[in-house]
Amino acid sequence: MSGLQFFDPYYRQIPNRLSEKTKKELLKLAYEKDAFVNTGYNISFFKYPSKLQKFAPYGVGQMLKVIEKDSKIHKDNGRINEYDGTYMPRNIVINYPLTDNSSNTNWYDDEKNLVTTTEYDKYAAIINIGSCYHNVDYKGSEERIVFQLCFDESLDEVWNLWNTKIYDIQL
Repeated sequence: MSGLQFFDPYYRQIPNRLSEKTKKELLKLAYEKDAFVNTGYNISFFKYPSKLQKFAPYGVGQMLKVIEKDSKIHKDNGRINEYDGTYMPRNIVINYPLTDNSSNTNWYDDEKNLVTTTEYDKYAAIINIGSCYHNVDYKGSEERIVFQLCFDESLDEVWNLWNTKIYDIQL
């Protein structure tokens, strides 16, 4: 883990295990006409997560796109995708940047005071979006697109899954 950020209870930074081939395939889906719908948090969700399941050996696949400055501070909840009926667990996600302007995730305490920031650069992160307040620190001019593996489990359970089963898989 040397050099990687490990900031409980908010996130744990991990190596980005997406192959260039997978990134290209995911971005091709992301650039399809009307592929995303805005959620009102200045973050758009990919409409058809069932198309992403072949890239998600564990969890449920999802993509997000950000084109507006700084999303609202929020916690996420699991939900049913209204376009294809897929259940979207939104407690813990493994967040893989697909674009170079991956932006950071800011984390806040219960009073919404900034606590820390996940810096992606060339990394990915296991992030606790269901229990912790967060937003996307987006200041770029090009869209930010990420692929996520979404889980209902706890941060420690997903951390253990990543260490025992996902770590060795190049998605």
